[in-house]
Formats: sequence, structure tokens, C-alpha cells
Amino acid sequence: MKIKDLQTFAIFIGLAIVLRLFSFFPTVINHDESTYIVISDYLMNGSVYFIDVVDTKPIGIFLIYAGLQKLVGSSIFLLRVMTALWLAITAFVLYKAKFSFGGKRNEAIATGIIYLIVNSVFTYYGISPNTETFFNLFTALGLLFMLKGGSHWRFLLAGLCLGWGLVIKYVVAFDALAFGLFLLWDNIRSKTQFFKALSRGVVMAIGSCIPLSFVLIYYAQLGYLDEFLFYTFEVSSRYPESVPFVQHLKFLGDFFLRYLPIALLFIYVLVSKATDLRLKRLGLLWSALVLLAILLPGKWYGHYYIQFMLPFSFVAGSFFAFPATQFPKPLSTLLRPRVGFTILSLLIMLNMYQQKKDCLDKPDHPKTISKYLEGKLEKEDRIYTSVSHQVLYHLLDKESPTKYVHPSLFWEQKHIRALEVNVEEELAKITEPPPRYIIWRTDRKDDRLDSFLYKNYLLVKTVGKDLVYERR
Repeated sequence: MKIKDLQTFAIFIGLAIVLRLFSFFPTVINHDESTYIVISDYLMNGSVYFIDVVDTKPIGIFLIYAGLQKLVGSSIFLLRVMTALWLAITAFVLYKAKFSFGGKRNEAIATGIIYLIVNSVFTYYGISPNTETFFNLFTALGLLFMLKGGSHWRFLLAGLCLGWGLVIKYVVAFDALAFGLFLLWDNIRSKTQFFKALSRGVVMAIGSCIPLSFVLIYYAQLGYLDEFLFYTFEVSSRYPESVPFVQHLKFLGDFFLRYLPIALLFIYVLVSKATDLRLKRLGLLWSALVLLAILLPGKWYGHYYIQFMLPFSFVAGSFFAFPATQFPKPLSTLLRPRVGFTILSLLIMLNMYQQKKDCLDKPDHPKTISKYLEGKLEKEDRIYTSVSHQVLYHLLDKESPTKYVHPSLFWEQKHIRALEVNVEEELAKITEPPPRYIIWRTDRKDDRLDSFLYKNYLLVKTVGKDLVYERR
């Protein structure tokens, strides 16, 4: 690796850590991350995903967290540090991909910095680690190998990378489709080049199927192929919802308004006559297909947009390839390195202040409950949390009484229908033998467990809206 590349990588690592520093400390930022950590505990103990423990995601994210725990241990703080490092690596791969696309050094660096910034501003749009945070690295690697071109082996590697992304979440198929269509569009004027691009696209598609084939073979040899197919295809097909078109527009507008300054750069690059035609092709195809993947489910989860942050940053970074002299004087002044870096530093400080308020200054209820319980629990004692504090199982080294670790999968009707949850069977697992402690909420009313709880348990601690009950 060249000295300049090492320096750039070091900058990305430092920036990722600074931008996300205060997010390392809370026990929970987002409940999904807690589920990934808890299920990875199961996998490390030999449990089989979809059989012994269930969630709605493919297995990849849990394997990643199991690998991270093997590497740095069970500390949530260190897992968040590793997430920052993961983002820095993704930014660096984007930086290298920009060079492979013919970009200049300043726009390549800008691409990586933009990616780190957009992932580190809003809690549910990047700060809380999610599947998109992790599969973006494999998508970026697929892009890098594809843009390097040359041997078919590189396109096979590109496909393999995209395939590992698919094992984390199937929406990576939209990135893969965008890359394949770009290959064809980029070579459409020459019949010879078009068929060469087609063969490369086929190799890439074959490569993307290999990781999923390994997962399928794994479940087949265990005798759980039907379960794998059920959760992979049947359950996934039950979640998309039909919503009015105007709601899609509102969700789309929310993202572009949140990131308005960078969104303006993104739009300017796409519409400017000075922009390279190949970048416009890739940017439009990639952005359109990823936005389609985000909007199709009809659900308004901010973390879906992390997938879009790859093409968003890749395109917006090219704004810095334009000479400052072509812009009005006020804007060209802002683009001067001394002025630009001063503004960037002030924005980073503002971001850190806001992140401290959101992540560090708020009460950490799961940590409080964990501290209360850890000195009271015996090795054989069980606990059950009906609220989204499943991280307690990880903190207290306990297993969930039910295989549906994320409480919403057992308590919300849409999940019960989609997953075909046997409610009576899971209730029996929760109540027999009765847990030593049950964590409840003041606003939870449910006949399935109310009578059992109030008959057999005493309220021993209140933490905000969370109620800790101990068996009589």
C-alpha cells in the first residue's frame, strides 16, 4: 500500500472514531443491534439460527457479530469501536474505487469523508449499527473489483463480495443488478465489448450465488432445508406493505432534507454538463435501484438509507473535482482548503456535542437494570424481558426463555402472523420453569402473561417505564 493510501486510511479511522465517539458508551442505541449481539452469543455456543433462535434477518449479520466477539470479546464498547473501524474500511474501499473509476485524489478523499459523515449524524440513519452498516463494505468491495476490470477472476471476486452482502441482507441484489446493468450500458456501443461485458456480468452473477449456496447446503446437511426456505422466502414475502405514493415521497424527502448540503452536491454532479457520462450512468442506475429497494417494503426505517449512502457519497464526492473558479465567489471561497476544513471542524464539533446529548447524557436503563440484577442472580436463574432490552441476556450471560429473542416478534400480531409463532408453546417455555425476574413495562397490557405475572411476582424496582418483577 502506498504511503498516501496509508495516510488516507489513518485519517478515515481517526475521523470515524471522532465522529462516533460518544456512541461507543450506551448499552443500547437501537434494539436491532442488541438482537444481533444476543443471537451471535447463541451461535458461538453451538445453536442453529432459524431453529434454536429466530429473527427476520439472514444469518450473515449474526456471523459477523460472532466473529467480532471472537476478536475483541463481549464488550459492547469494543464492538462499537469495531463498527467505526468497519466504516473506515468501507470509506477507504470507496476511496480506492473512486481512483479505479478515474477520479482524482481530492474527490476520492471527499467520497470517503462524506460516507463517514452521513453515517455519523443521525441516530437511526447510521449511528446505530445495522445490517446496512456491514453489508455496504461487501458492496463497496464488489464495486472496486468490478471497476478494476481486466480478468474474469476480478468479476468473480466482485460477485463473491456481493454474495456475502446478500447473506447479510437480500436487498444487496439491487446493488448487484445496478452494477450488472452499468457494465452493459457502458459497453453498449460496441457489439464485441457488449458481449464481453455480458460474459463478465454472468461471471459476477455466478459468484454472487456461491455464498448463498454454502448457506443452503449448511441447512440441508443439518436437515433443516424446509425451515431455511420458509424463513428466507415465505416470511420475507409477508412483510412488504402497500402504502400511498405520497408517503414514499415524504420518506424520500426526509432523507434529502436531513442531508441537504450533501444532497445539493449529489444533485449538482448528476445534472452538470461537466460531469463524466460514465459517472452519470453509474450514479443514476445505482441510486435509482437502491432507492427502489428502500421504498418497496413500505416501511419508514431510517437505517434503510444507509444502503443509499454508498452511491450518494460516490456521486457527491465528485463535486470536488470541479475547479472552484467555475462557481460564484462566495461558494469558491468556501471551497478553499483552509476555509473548508475550518467549517468541517466546526461541524464535527457540533455533531459531537449533539451526539453526547443523545448518547451519553440520557439515562441508560438497560445498564441500570443489569447492575441491579447481576449481584442477585444465581447461575441457574432465568430472566425474561418483554421489553426491548434483550441486551440483558448478553450482559447477564443468560439465554432467552423463548427462541424469539427480539420481544416484538412474540408480542406484535404482524410478526406472529408472518413467522407463524406458536404462542401457547412459547408461553409455556417462558413460564415453565418460571423466571426469577421478569422485566415489564408500565404501558404493557397483555392477557397472555398478565395473570401469571401478577399472581406469582412482586414489583421490586422501577427504572423509568421499565418494571422489574421478582418471583415470590
